[in-house]
Amino acid sequence: MRIGLYGMPTAGKSYILDKIDFIKVVAGSKMLHKICPNFESGNEEVKNRARRKLAEQLISTETFIMDGHYSFGDEISFTESDGRLYDVFLYLYISPEVLRKRMETSERNRRYLSFDLEAWQKSEIEGLRIYCHQNNKDFYVLDNPTENQFEDVTIVIDFIRAVVNGYSCVSLADKCVKDILLKSKSDVVTLMDGDKTITVEDSSNKVFGYITHLYDGNFYTGYQSWKQSKEFEQYCFDDLTQMPVSLNKKVCKEIDGDTYILTSGHERIWDYISKRLGVPYYFGAEMSAETKLYVTKKLQKTGKRVIAYGDSMNDYYMIKQADEGFLVTKKDSSISRSLKGKDMEGLKLV
Repeated sequence: MRIGLYGMPTAGKSYILDKIDFIKVVAGSKMLHKICPNFESGNEEVKNRARRKLAEQLISTETFIMDGHYSFGDEISFTESDGRLYDVFLYLYISPEVLRKRMETSERNRRYLSFDLEAWQKSEIEGLRIYCHQNNKDFYVLDNPTENQFEDVTIVIDFIRAVVNGYSCVSLADKCVKDILLKSKSDVVTLMDGDKTITVEDSSNKVFGYITHLYDGNFYTGYQSWKQSKEFEQYCFDDLTQMPVSLNKKVCKEIDGDTYILTSGHERIWDYISKRLGVPYYFGAEMSAETKLYVTKKLQKTGKRVIAYGDSMNDYYMIKQADEGFLVTKKDSSISRSLKGKDMEGLKLV
């Protein structure tokens, strides 16, 4: 497994890599300067040539983690060689305000203060995410709301260890698709999000008052869902004996024999709901926005026509990729705040 740890200058990538002892750590910048001693003063062609050579040297190495840069200001440094090199992409998110303060005290990085740091970081995340979506690769944004930085990187190290040990949204998508294909009896498959799509309320909040800030950054990658699964571990309750939430009648009437639930909600709650509805469900710490997208793409690749229902950013890529995508609105007909600024073309409101 080859892991790329990306992020802005001063984000703290080197600090994290210095604490990793369970996978080989490669110092990318040192290797670049060994390949090209005048790397810093070289033009973009010289730098990209060195980056491609580095990627070619490392492609035969099976397991390592290395830091990388997607861009420097307006200049994209990410190459197709970088894309082929890594199996997993991690992006270390630090708020633009914190980055600016760090750059102001760094003689080496002060030159970047002339750029719009928020727009720069956003473009990097979007660029890497799009690349991973196109190539079915795992992509995780590591953030820490509401602090917007990491005073303690223990949780990040633990997550990287989980990735090294096999944590993968792509793998969960493969397992879901394999099982759906065994169960499906038609050429049309319907995928439905759980909370606030099949149900009116968020089931975890309704059952045990669960509220989280994990998704405040609006990233919805497998890192956030992994942290949510850790939070769920503290909640224990007796077996449910009646439906704990209100069902969305408009959505539920569309359930048929080839409908499947993809949920990041609490397992025991959704086990009960799915049995009451007679609909198979798929869950897990890896059930992220990427997982739902990859399930959709992989089903389509087998020839299935996919209909998808969802209500938020966690479902956005799934319903956009589907042959027919339905966006579930709130009671007042408004849409989730997590979808602000997103392209809604082609989506049908429910």
